[in-house]
Amino acid sequence: MMESIMKLESLIAEMTEIVTATNEVEFNLKLAPDKWSKKEILGHLCDSAVNNHIRFVKILLSDYPIAIQGYAQNDWVRVNDYQEQYDQSEVLSLWQQMNWMILRVMQKADSSDFQKKCVLPDKTEVTLEWLFNDYVDHMIHHLEQIEL
Repeated sequence: MMESIMKLESLIAEMTEIVTATNEVEFNLKLAPDKWSKKEILGHLCDSAVNNHIRFVKILLSDYPIAIQGYAQNDWVRVNDYQEQYDQSEVLSLWQQMNWMILRVMQKADSSDFQKKCVLPDKTEVTLEWLFNDYVDHMIHHLEQIEL
């Protein structure tokens, strides 16, 4: 589990470097009306952090498997309106703060906590370790999109 925690720590630094090095015009550019800009992708990762932080904490606090709820990702990005309501540094700062919060929670968890169970919307039972690894992998996927 330490590997994923260390990976998240390095991803926070890596994403910060990439976003800071991206000019604002490119960061805000929408290639199509129904495609997210790089800013909206980072906003989506903020939404992911909010939802997953709650999931992680609920799992850590529970002695029984927690049912994980999905969320409407496009609707969250639309309602939060990252494209118009945030500038580049604001969305980056929000993303950093949320991920540092997740990092601290995961660093404090006991190794046995990572074996706690949760149930995905499709009724698959997975561990907190699996869910956290999935969160980090999802971030890597979107980091690659922002880096292009």
